[in-house]
Amino acid sequence: MTHTDTIAAIATPCGTGGVGMIRVSGPLAPEIGKRLFRPAHRECDWQSHRLYHGDIVAADGITVLDEALVTLMRKPHSFTGEDVLEISCHGNPLILESILEQLTDLGCRPARPGEFTQRAFLNGRMDLSQAEALAALVSAQSEKALRIGLAQLKGSLGQRVGQLREVLIEAAAMLEALIDFGDDVLPGDARLPDGRLDEAIAGIENLLSTYRQAKLFTAGLEVIIIGKPNVGKSSLLNALAGKKKAIVTDIPGTTRDLITEAVSLDGLSVRLTDTAGLREPADAIEKEGIGLVLESIQQADIILIMLDGSKPLTSEDMHILEQNKNYQDRIIIAVNKSDLPRAWDAHRLTEVSTGDMDVISISAKSGAGLDDLKKKLTGLAATGDHAEGSAVITQLRHKLSLEKALAGVKAASYCLEAGQSPEFTAFELRCAIDALDEITGKIIHDDVLDKIFSTFCIGK
Repeated sequence: MTHTDTIAAIATPCGTGGVGMIRVSGPLAPEIGKRLFRPAHRECDWQSHRLYHGDIVAADGITVLDEALVTLMRKPHSFTGEDVLEISCHGNPLILESILEQLTDLGCRPARPGEFTQRAFLNGRMDLSQAEALAALVSAQSEKALRIGLAQLKGSLGQRVGQLREVLIEAAAMLEALIDFGDDVLPGDARLPDGRLDEAIAGIENLLSTYRQAKLFTAGLEVIIIGKPNVGKSSLLNALAGKKKAIVTDIPGTTRDLITEAVSLDGLSVRLTDTAGLREPADAIEKEGIGLVLESIQQADIILIMLDGSKPLTSEDMHILEQNKNYQDRIIIAVNKSDLPRAWDAHRLTEVSTGDMDVISISAKSGAGLDDLKKKLTGLAATGDHAEGSAVITQLRHKLSLEKALAGVKAASYCLEAGQSPEFTAFELRCAIDALDEITGKIIHDDVLDKIFSTFCIGK
């Protein structure tokens, strides 16, 4: 695809920095570079992918805007597949804006969010899964998220989807042969693609199984800390964060609003939320805070219920446990104040439990048991045996497309087993192949494409 217009944008973050970069892409890039740049040496033959030193000058040819390094990358060997000009100058926003203004006067259009990457996709420089990986790489909050994003950027997901697609195409080819030449094939000689379908089903299911774990690494783990007032929720948040984030007092109801802090535990981004103590609210403000807690519980990956081990369990404790027993698969119970004598036995928890719940004894004050708690949290994302750099899915869009593909292959397998006409099986396989093509962008609607790239930053 060829674009007739030329776009420009500042490619470095907002604010002051040592170096700033402006990116230009489109047919006018070489001409604009020659008009805007005055080389420090006469030997400037504008070879592709070569760095040149000189000044950026205004349209009058006299006013120097900044000293800079420029690079011209000629198509198709550039990020976008078009002629690309990159200007590296000093990172003062005033300098960057003045250069961008000159570029606009010379015929450039301000780039939309993600438009450089969108052009790279449309020009065949990357598939859609790689384009999405680029955005994920830029916004990654943990080391493992970075590694996942880098692997996807290098094509791990696209290659795996391509392999599954080839399996389905081979199966479809067998069916087409039966459709076209069925009358000439003896019953014993007919080649059926059932083995290919089993292979595709196993491959798709394996890829789908990576979603939850990979999603935790990329989006992070949402942990909400709940309990009655004064059980040590704020103290635990401060201890895990390594700094005083929440106010700690002996006065019940001190925490009124949700207090959040992001920490990194063994390469996993964990977002901790301290909450108002759950009890009968004393005033309208506390009631509003408790309402926020109940809403946030629905969205949390882990509900960390805190109990005070130094005092007998109360009706408030039991009510909190009872209220959340439907979430037992994502509950961890932290029994705080292990540095004091225990006032109750753990068997009391079985009164409200229908299964095994993780119970960890800690002391937010002394730090005892916190390592065990951290291991429990990170262990939730450590399940699975996916090799480093292997294909995983992190986007809901990819998950939905794979589920659609899986449904199509299973339907095709059913048609085959039921002895239905091969046309029905071939139709289901075509639907499955189309669903896989949605992931890499071979088939994609323009509105979906626009929505994906609108989440990118400008200049990328």
